[in-house]
Amino acid sequence: MGQSFESLVIRHTHRLPSPAGPAGEGGVAARQFDAVLMSVGFKLSADLLSHLSKLSEGAVVDTAVRTLATVREMVGDHVRHNVYFIDFPANVPETFDFWMRCISEALTDDASRVGTLDQLSTGVVDLLTLPSYGNYRHTYAEMLTHHDELIAAAGNRLTVLHLGENLDREVTALYVALAGSSTPPSEDDLDDLKALAGHCVHGPQPEAIPIRENRAFVNHARLKAGTQPLLDTVTDVLRLACALSGGDVSLREPTRFRALSRRFRRALLAGLDTVVAAAPAKLADVHPHREAWKRLGEGLHPHEYPQWPYAADVFAVARGEKRA
Repeated sequence: MGQSFESLVIRHTHRLPSPAGPAGEGGVAARQFDAVLMSVGFKLSADLLSHLSKLSEGAVVDTAVRTLATVREMVGDHVRHNVYFIDFPANVPETFDFWMRCISEALTDDASRVGTLDQLSTGVVDLLTLPSYGNYRHTYAEMLTHHDELIAAAGNRLTVLHLGENLDREVTALYVALAGSSTPPSEDDLDDLKALAGHCVHGPQPEAIPIRENRAFVNHARLKAGTQPLLDTVTDVLRLACALSGGDVSLREPTRFRALSRRFRRALLAGLDTVVAAAPAKLADVHPHREAWKRLGEGLHPHEYPQWPYAADVFAVARGEKRA
């Protein structure tokens, strides 16, 4: 499963999947790990510190290296952040004043004076060509010194990392939580769900997947793994087709449907047939996305599969040949 899934668990749950390794005297290394974590705003729980202390020093160090890389990314500590104005968020000039200062400095600079005058004579200045734009007026070290009081305040807030179960259980629990969430996911959460869905496709599933975009990516993973997709509306099938084509599963933007393999075409048509056969009234859901259904039908060729007549009805409704 690897480090990437462990990182996902830490980011989403603030739990460290139970570190494994040979027993030993890892207490000193564990306390050093805890001290370094505190420098970036995290801390080991008592249970996790105790667990690590019973492992070998090498196992603790390996765990620390992986975990520190994750938490540093979580807080942005893997990048040296600077600020354009050293007093930020205080004393930031008005936009017009700032650009006028940049132009004035360009006119006093021998290398840029002529070019800036030429631009001014046309009435249009490319602000990005001004030499003082995009250049820090202080070093990273100067910024840190200037912000000592902010750094001290930030250091008082610690996020505790707790001892989790083994990696398999933690990953499964995270997948079930993300897939079954009733809150619309962020872009990052969707990316994580895609990765987890492919890994957990044969394991426990959430009792319900209320967010339809989540369902589309879960179904994508299930279909690729040769497992039946979870479908209860015709729109679920349309979203799945969009996922297979790398399109917008929210259906807000049109998708250019790819040429799908015969296996995927049959799965989509069989799914449509099952949904409509069980509840013909669901054909009414075709209307809001009839153009997308028309485009999809051109690639699925439903007329070639007479064994699924209810699926053909979906495309007949989209074309206006059948009332729903």
